[in-house]
Amino acid sequence: MGALATALITVAAPTALATTNSQVGIANNMYPAVKDMKGTIASLETFTPFTANSASQVGGFWNKPAIDTSTMRGITSGSLRQQLKSAGPYTTCNPSSSNNCVDGPLHIDAFLSADEANVDAVIPTSVGGTCTASASVECNGDINSKHAVAIGHLAIYSCSGNWAGSTKGDDPSNGGSPPLPLGADANGSGNGKAQSPRCDATPINGGAPTTISGVVSWLATSGHRIAVADPASAPFGAASKQALTQNGFSWVDSGTGQNVFRGSACDSAGTACKVRLESGISQVRGAVTANAGGNTQLGLVAKSNVVHVSWTSSSLNGTTGNDPNTWTELDPSAYSGYGDIEQYGVALNGGNTGAAAAWNDLFTNQWDLDTTIQSTLAAYGY
Repeated sequence: MGALATALITVAAPTALATTNSQVGIANNMYPAVKDMKGTIASLETFTPFTANSASQVGGFWNKPAIDTSTMRGITSGSLRQQLKSAGPYTTCNPSSSNNCVDGPLHIDAFLSADEANVDAVIPTSVGGTCTASASVECNGDINSKHAVAIGHLAIYSCSGNWAGSTKGDDPSNGGSPPLPLGADANGSGNGKAQSPRCDATPINGGAPTTISGVVSWLATSGHRIAVADPASAPFGAASKQALTQNGFSWVDSGTGQNVFRGSACDSAGTACKVRLESGISQVRGAVTANAGGNTQLGLVAKSNVVHVSWTSSSLNGTTGNDPNTWTELDPSAYSGYGDIEQYGVALNGGNTGAAAAWNDLFTNQWDLDTTIQSTLAAYGY
């Protein structure tokens, strides 16, 4: 009996004390909320404590321009989709030891805040996903762990002239010129970060519209534009498109003189380009706040982008609170044709079996029941 007891103690003791190393990728719109609950996630599944970047990464690359050794990282939703559907979540390029993965895949054990199509893109077709393996792609998503972790909400966001900065919308660290926001390029890729709260859009005469039908009427006026996420890159973008078309707006997918606006590629009169597309919903707010011309005063944003903001600049530096500009949450009926804006999590079986099992348990058994997780999500507008 003594020998048996000794053997059991020897086997059991390390299990009780062991922690599991893990890396996780999170789309930018949900990154602040998950970062706030990282201690809870680590304790629920005995993960080694997560380290997190101070802010979501511009452009969505793991390590551009330098090696990123953090284990919890934010990434733009548009780039998340692109990376997951190209090189897959694992290749021989390891972002924790190389800075040459500038277009490289995510090297993670789980990811959060993607639409169902993105989740399915890493799950093998043999078990119900849409991923086909190749020399550079491993289809290792665990379909059993696929879980709707949050429901997002759209809000109409408008800049107010009384919140204008002397830099006409630019973040002072940018060194660039309006109307492009920090990190922007010719395709209208902004950042929507809390570090860039300045706004130089002209206040809307009579107040900003508070309904989608009001937005559609406002868009009928010459020169007015709205910023939304690219419907092909984010569920918020698809819901935004549905909200506009559901309320009588005619959507044209591309072309000069049409109503889709990419960066500065608009006709000189500015009367036909009605929608400015951003690659992800977290960048829409940046596109609106960085506007200097006064004709992109509205955005359809994720509510999570404008509530519970941890400010790192301006007079709000060091505080947490809602964006002081005007925003109105939309009733889901405004985009009922799209349905709930579901955000998913999924575990990846890329070799770290302990982490995969832990993420599976977190998503399927812990996420919906843990009060800290749910209260944190609520604080961020989910």
